Amino acid sequence: MVQIRKKTRVEKILLADDLYILWRDGHESRYDFFALRDACPCASCIDEITGQKTLDTSSIAKDIHALSCEYVGNYAIRIRWSDGHDTGLYNFKLLRERG
Repeated sequence: MVQIRKKTRVEKILLADDLYILWRDGHESRYDFFALRDACPCASCIDEITGQKTLDTSSIAKDIHALSCEYVGNYAIRIRWSDGHDTGLYNFKLLRERG
């Protein structure tokens, strides 16, 4: 289990069977790895001009998992996925809305 800490709105991030976030206000969120990978917001997965998803969901391995996770400033995390993908920045606002 990987544990990441930083002084932001996020208190703690855990990588286990899913991604877990403990928020500073006590709220806990759980995110399914497959769903997070499928929702990757990077330019390789979303067309920059149209905003349309270009990632084919069927191309994602069912057993996709996060190898690591790192903070990007005070606003997002970058996840390194088991399929080698690592360019998506998942901002805290979006994560909080989804979890």
